[in-house]
Amino acid sequence: MKLKFLSLLLFVSFSSHSSNISRIICKPSNSNDTATSAIWPQPYLLNDKLCFNIRIDSGNACVADGKKTTWFTESVIIMQNNESLGRDDTWFRVNRPTINDLRIEYTVEASRDKVNWIPQSHVTINRISGEAIDWAIYEHGGTSYQCHLEGKKI
Repeated sequence: MKLKFLSLLLFVSFSSHSSNISRIICKPSNSNDTATSAIWPQPYLLNDKLCFNIRIDSGNACVADGKKTTWFTESVIIMQNNESLGRDDTWFRVNRPTINDLRIEYTVEASRDKVNWIPQSHVTINRISGEAIDWAIYEHGGTSYQCHLEGKKI
């Protein structure tokens, strides 16, 4: 009986927790652009926090409006000035993103030593129109996307 109660309690808590996840689905505005993929790392919303769908080995890939987060991932290739810095263990951070009813805006930075940070991308998403731009740092212009929120599918 205790096991059934515990199982039910876990099911209810996981169900309510996961139902607050809203994936942010973004597709390139130009459907003929075959070189462009999705925004990386893929963002989603969880309990009014901005999170990233990325494997983390330590840290937290979720951040609240105006706050900061840092996470560690093994074996990642990062770029600087369109040059690969090779594959190595990498720290990522997002400092003071804007997360409100009108827009989501953030910059993802990467570091190998947690001292020198290299901006990787700057993303702005208009939550009213769904229009988004991902400015890959050191590239001219940005990539346009059309985004929408997608709730949990049953």
